[in-house]
Amino acid sequence: MVKAAAFLLLALLMLAAAASPLLMLRAREKARLTRRLSGLMPGSTPAIRHSARLSVPSLAAPLFAQAQLDITTRAIGIFAGGMALYMLFVLLLGGPVLTIALLPAPPLALFLLVRRRAQRRVEALVTALPFYIDAVRQMQAVGSSLSQALERSLPEAPGIVRSYLAPAARRLELGASVSEAMQQLADRLRVPEMSMLAAAIRTNMRYGGSVSAMLSNLAAILRERVRIGRDLKAPTSEAKVSSRVLIAMPLVAMALLMAANPAYIDFFLQDARGHRLAIIAVGLQLAGMLVMRRVMRLTF
Repeated sequence: MVKAAAFLLLALLMLAAAASPLLMLRAREKARLTRRLSGLMPGSTPAIRHSARLSVPSLAAPLFAQAQLDITTRAIGIFAGGMALYMLFVLLLGGPVLTIALLPAPPLALFLLVRRRAQRRVEALVTALPFYIDAVRQMQAVGSSLSQALERSLPEAPGIVRSYLAPAARRLELGASVSEAMQQLADRLRVPEMSMLAAAIRTNMRYGGSVSAMLSNLAAILRERVRIGRDLKAPTSEAKVSSRVLIAMPLVAMALLMAANPAYIDFFLQDARGHRLAIIAVGLQLAGMLVMRRVMRLTF
């Protein structure tokens, strides 16, 4: 009965997936026609295309801001459909207990991918940020104000810096103060280097002093942090490889046992004791991965 219901839901999902391109095309054509008609009507204003972005929870907002990803209704729909297909396939293959045990796997994998993307982009930003600060210092030394120097140096900055500082540049164009625009960006990203830059600008704007010296010292500090971070990667690379081997060993051992004796997995799928042991094993594996990642995390 459960498998019959699962096959029925799978057929409905496949039908919905096949019909979704036609529905999207129809909605796009309808929106285009509406915009054309609104433009032909006298005295009417062009139709505003509302964004499909959704608000991100406060706990996850810095991570998505660092990864430069937006949560949209389309992305949520794709993820929900993929989760439904994944759960149905696992339900058909292993039953409800295995489905519940493996339910956190796709969200965890997605979280790790987003986190990895955020780490890579933040590392690129931190590496390129001193060059942008040097350009700002040079523009400020030839007579530009700090606000003008930040805006004029941005077009020639590395692409990663332009992508992150574009919201602050738009706030500056709209008349916001330099300290306010940079502080909002730092609060949004939660990156220590951006917080250092915002704090330095805010302190200089409040108490005065040499902007050129402040920017020069900040660029030197950021370069030193990048150098120390690179030096730490070499001695910790061996420990990271060892941790990955220890994490992969139970999975590889399980795969070898299943290849040598395919009936080995039947105990975990068909017996109630096997169900409990499988849940405990998956939980211990995830806990071990989290603990080892926590131990290997170095901050300075």
